[in-house]
Amino acid sequence: MLSYNMKKIIFIELNELNFDIIKKYILKFPNKFKNLKKISKKLIYTKSEIEYDLLEPWIQWVTVHTGLSAEEHKIFRLGDFVKSNKKQYFEEIESLGYKVGAISPMNSVNRLKNPSYFIPDPWTNTKTDKSSTSKLINTVLKSTVNSNAQNKIGFKNYIYILFLLFKFIRLKNLSLYLKYFFSSLSQKWYRPLFLDLFLNDIHYKLLNKKNVNFSTIFFNAGAHIQHHYFFNSLAGLNLIKNPEIKVKKNLDPFKETLILYDKILDDYMDNNNFRVILATGLTQLPSKKKEYYYRLNNHNSFFKSAGLKFKEIHPRMSRDFLVEFNNDKDRNKFFESIYKLRLNKKLIFGIIDKRKKSLFISLTYDNEITQDDFVIIKNNKIDIFSSVSFVSLKNGIHNSKGFLYLDKPIKKFLKIKNKSIELRKINPFVKKIFSDKTLLT
Repeated sequence: MLSYNMKKIIFIELNELNFDIIKKYILKFPNKFKNLKKISKKLIYTKSEIEYDLLEPWIQWVTVHTGLSAEEHKIFRLGDFVKSNKKQYFEEIESLGYKVGAISPMNSVNRLKNPSYFIPDPWTNTKTDKSSTSKLINTVLKSTVNSNAQNKIGFKNYIYILFLLFKFIRLKNLSLYLKYFFSSLSQKWYRPLFLDLFLNDIHYKLLNKKNVNFSTIFFNAGAHIQHHYFFNSLAGLNLIKNPEIKVKKNLDPFKETLILYDKILDDYMDNNNFRVILATGLTQLPSKKKEYYYRLNNHNSFFKSAGLKFKEIHPRMSRDFLVEFNNDKDRNKFFESIYKLRLNKKLIFGIIDKRKKSLFISLTYDNEITQDDFVIIKNNKIDIFSSVSFVSLKNGIHNSKGFLYLDKPIKKFLKIKNKSIELRKINPFVKKIFSDKTLLT
């Protein structure tokens, strides 16, 4: 029987966060980021795939969770791990007799027999733990994240969010919630900060309530804000600027993100009950060219207005979506209608993966779309300008370099002296911790 008083291993997944840029903020504001400063002094660099097409978080976090390279696990799209039989360290650690919990692990499947808690990411169709609260959180996350680009959350979801906030909010964070909420009415980038704060409050309460030995939490605000607002940060040294209508030039959303993350880390750093691991998976660098991000407002309406037949559409992160069909004949007709679709001689859907009774599609068109633009599908003229939402200019591009932090007892236990490791090596490091109870007692 495992002791309730055993140390809890906390794996913090700060998706794509660039600590090289963070160090610039630490130098400029030496008294502001105490936890990030501590971490930045003890970082190990991680290396992932070389090919740029493989530098996607939904590929690299599968590598972390399975210990397999992209070539070995063969998961290349968000949500696709549901079709894989590869083992993740979640169920492997549970099989050793430990209690496991996870909040929003990217592209992961819940195969735990008795999870302390499991709330999937908003894009992967897998089950939560058995609690009705976790199911409600998952429903709200799916709805709010996938509607964020259109600036529409919906009244019903506001009611659900209020209920969940009442259940999980910690009073010490109330003023921050209010700041993020009211600021988000004019600056949409406060929404992912609100969400990460909310997820952390959920995680912290469940972590302390449940008899958990290993817990992971995934934060995505940093990745989102780097992609959309890096040009406004200390990293933005090129001549490309975000439109003033998107974000005022005197604002720095990335700095606000770091302030939040430093506050979140207060919950876990220097706490005798926790052993902390932190990883970024990969990272981002500022983009050097002007590219626009767009997302379809209503996937169903767009393709129905084009006269196309399909069963169901599942929006994924950003520009991606999965279209399901009743048969491959319908899939092929759909494919033939859109695979050559162009605007100003440039493909609109530049990525289309053919699968059994489904298509995985990305809206890759990256020039500016104007009110005069339209496309023709099956002789139907469609106003493309009104059919999409401008998400942002592409501010950040992926880079294979990542960062790993292990607190001193873990690093000493694992006898790691290298300054860099392959990303897939994180998995055996984590499992090794649970092969010996010494570190946990």
